[in-house]
Amino acid sequence: AIGKATDIHESRMQLEALKQEASHDRLTGLLNHAAAKEQILERIGENPTADFAMVIFDLDHFKSANDTYGHMFGDEVLKFIADKLRESIRERDIAARIGGDEFAVIVDEVEPEKQSSILQKMHDINRQLSRPRDGLPAVSISAGGAFSPNGFTEELYRKASAALYEARRGGRGGCRFYDDDMKPDAK
Repeated sequence: AIGKATDIHESRMQLEALKQEASHDRLTGLLNHAAAKEQILERIGENPTADFAMVIFDLDHFKSANDTYGHMFGDEVLKFIADKLRESIRERDIAARIGGDEFAVIVDEVEPEKQSSILQKMHDINRQLSRPRDGLPAVSISAGGAFSPNGFTEELYRKASAALYEARRGGRGGCRFYDDDMKPDAK
């Protein structure tokens, strides 16, 4: 009987490890794109009229820095960002690596007047990245955010992307929140 219990326990542990591997980015430990989408859908199901905010950000000139300083440098930067994200968000918030050097943070139950605190977190991460360390170059991020009262919509992603585009256009290293002067389909 003890052998069967051990086998069942080991099988459960292996299943949990496979679930973790399938839903999380291997390098950063953050949710991957698919798992983030799944969690968003769960949140919508829990509270379809909640206020959501989304911030999308990526590293400025990451490919050239990666090519110049090597992939180990790039990996360390990505892990650093993941650690800073975990430190700066609530346990309920969703943080994901959605592409090579692109990340997203989705926050629900946030009032419009607290939007700036989300971008402030991105500014803080940016400030920490911009300090050169151990002979390695300073790195910066550009971030775009958007707010969606009364439920999460596909438009939220488009608006956050438009704000990211404006942040890049403004010289990189900046953070912008969507406003009605921006075009949601700008890329």
